[in-house]
Amino acid sequence: MQTIHINIKDNNVDVLLNIIQNLKEGIVDSYTISSTQKEDAFYDLRKKRLHSLREDIKSGREPMYDFESVTDELLKELQA
Repeated sequence: MQTIHINIKDNNVDVLLNIIQNLKEGIVDSYTISSTQKEDAFYDLRKKRLHSLREDIKSGREPMYDFESVTDELLKELQA
């Protein structure tokens, strides 16, 4: 996998996002938007954690939370 950093003017962000979103499915795995004006000391740490979590979800190591079934169980409990 490769990472590309692109510096663009603020008023062109929407144009670039439109181009990225209209690419053929599977070309872009993910993208982030950041401003060079703000520095976030924990950005890289959170980015690594989120990528790791995403991979765990894709591979099945991290189960997805089934909101529908939990909500149904809660409603049954509340009605009892």
